Amino acid sequence: MFVDLEHQWRCPTSEAMHALAKQLDLPPTPLAYEWHYAVADPARIEDFVVAYENLSLSDDERFTLMEVILNSVIDAADTTILEGHVWENILILIENNIALHIYSVWYYSSAEQENIADAWCIAPGMRKILLQHQDKFAQPR
Repeated sequence: MFVDLEHQWRCPTSEAMHALAKQLDLPPTPLAYEWHYAVADPARIEDFVVAYENLSLSDDERFTLMEVILNSVIDAADTTILEGHVWENILILIENNIALHIYSVWYYSSAEQENIADAWCIAPGMRKILLQHQDKFAQPR
């Protein structure tokens, strides 16, 4: 059902993390590879989305900021966010920049989990996008 897109692997860069920390008043962290998890903040989801839409960001910065956004949604104690306009807007941003975010879509879709209840809370939305776009990002056979 789902294509393996591990070959599309991408991660936040230290330059993007430093730039976003400065622009969004986020703390730097010595464990740079975990920064996008550490600075995730459900209370700032809308601020992060507005920044994604309005700041002049490089592709690395947009990728990294989307990782922060997705982790903020995952960290939200109230999953009703997944039923609102903010989540719909996030999904639209991802779709509009699918080449940039396809690895995140694949990763957070929890494609290896047959039971969606065992997946990330954002997996249903990610799976819808993945099913629409996975073929164009699959490795040629």
